[in-house]
Amino acid sequence: MTTRQKRPQKIHRDQHLSVRLTAEEKQHLLEKAQQSDARNASEFVRSTAMNYRVKSVVTHEAINELRRLGGLVKHLFLEGGREDPNGQYLATLHELKAAIHRLGRES
Repeated sequence: MTTRQKRPQKIHRDQHLSVRLTAEEKQHLLEKAQQSDARNASEFVRSTAMNYRVKSVVTHEAINELRRLGGLVKHLFLEGGREDPNGQYLATLHELKAAIHRLGRES
């Protein structure tokens, strides 16, 4: 596995590279770029090719939603008198925490 680098800050880029793609490849690339934290497709392609860290906006949204669900599970546990005879609340919280951890490593 390769180590992701942080992208450099201020660099003057004056070189161009032309790449041939099918319509499907171009659409896929544009969708991936839009789902990331890259400002545009060029930045997304450059960051990916140079092995810089590219974070997914979808991942951030998913993590926030999982955290929200964890809060709701905790609320249900507290409202239920802190009783968890089958261990369902605790198991659910552990699964949510593991999913957040997995997504956090991917971003």
